[in-house]
Amino acid sequence: MDLALAASLTLRPLATRRFLGAALGHAAPTADDVCAAGVPRYEAIDFVRRLRQAGEIGDAGWSASARDAYRRRLDDDAPPRLGSLTASERPREKALASGIGALSDAELVALLLRTGSAELGVLALAERLLTLHDGIVGLSSCDIAALADERGMGPAKAAELAGAFEIGRRLARARRRERPPLRCLKDVYAILAPDLVGLRHEELWCLPLDPHARLIGEPRVVSRGDVDGTDAGPRAFFRLALAAGATSVIAVHNHPSGDATPSHADRQITLRLATAGRLLDVALADHVIIGDDGRSTSLRAYEPGLFLAPPPGSTALRDG
Repeated sequence: MDLALAASLTLRPLATRRFLGAALGHAAPTADDVCAAGVPRYEAIDFVRRLRQAGEIGDAGWSASARDAYRRRLDDDAPPRLGSLTASERPREKALASGIGALSDAELVALLLRTGSAELGVLALAERLLTLHDGIVGLSSCDIAALADERGMGPAKAAELAGAFEIGRRLARARRRERPPLRCLKDVYAILAPDLVGLRHEELWCLPLDPHARLIGEPRVVSRGDVDGTDAGPRAFFRLALAAGATSVIAVHNHPSGDATPSHADRQITLRLATAGRLLDVALADHVIIGDDGRSTSLRAYEPGLFLAPPPGSTALRDG
């Protein structure tokens, strides 16, 4: 039969499989049901609407034939079980032969999980987790209790997976103690991406700098907000910068949408911070927005007029 989401499974496999993985678990799925499983609302609304228009979901729920067809399609697309792979294709043997960097995201997750479930092989379980959580970044931000509740997981697998992600975050924080120079966007992204990418709410951070543009101590969290923004007042921001003995400071916040394009509110808070910094003689070196997939924006480069006439030595971060 022709399925309403057949083309989407080819063109947008991760998003479509994530939606179906949530929707097939409900006899009569609604947009709210699949949103509760972590599917973005706009995707949930769109996919449910298309299924209803095609008659694959009705008032009584799934059409039995459509539900079975989607389940078969997901099973057909699932990765093979380890027992059917050659030795060189199995994650552990592949890592030993070619290096850990040769493994895909799914293979790395499978390596940590070690075993699958009665229903899914370990590679299929890894693929399912990545699909449901929109890739490795989303999975790394998942709460350990939520991971344990995932089908085929349990507390042991959840703890091992969450522990591996936490090691990565702590390694990134340990490198910050070396007082790294922050002279370009890549420097700032590398420092804070482990903390900010994948969050579902906005956070504003303060990066105090010494006269050589090196980070003083750890980055400081100024405020946390919801998906629509964070309360970013100059008083709280510069209190942290002054306490660190900073001569200049970088403001950093994330966009949960992943898009690093500055908003009107971003420009307004930049203007307020830059003005306060001039009065306090602690230059706002830049305001950086962090998105996902390596995307970031320097407000000083994007709209230098927001910084008025900054003190000498306060220049935009390079794009390098």
